[in-house]
Amino acid sequence: MVSYLFYIAIFGAAAGLFLWLRDIRIYMRTGLPGYRKAAWIGVLHTAIATAGAGEILLFPSADILGVGIVLLGLWLQGQEKREQVFTNEPVFERALGKAPIRRQS
Repeated sequence: MVSYLFYIAIFGAAAGLFLWLRDIRIYMRTGLPGYRKAAWIGVLHTAIATAGAGEILLFPSADILGVGIVLLGLWLQGQEKREQVFTNEPVFERALGKAPIRRQS
């Protein structure tokens, strides 16, 4: 039987996946090197968060450790340096990564 912390960890891992996909979308629209690096490193951070959720499933008695691993992955996801892309776009567009398209030659 899994505890409620498993569902919290799954939600955290899904949030990490969403942030990673958002970085990929912003990089594809702008071509900025900071978002490229964040998209590459985001693979590792998403894997850490997913491993934390899997750890709860495999070892239910160590559920606090699994949530801690998920939080570590999310914290690392936010530590990457990125360029300023958004200025006055609505919150919903920023959350989805709808950056203005900029092609660099």
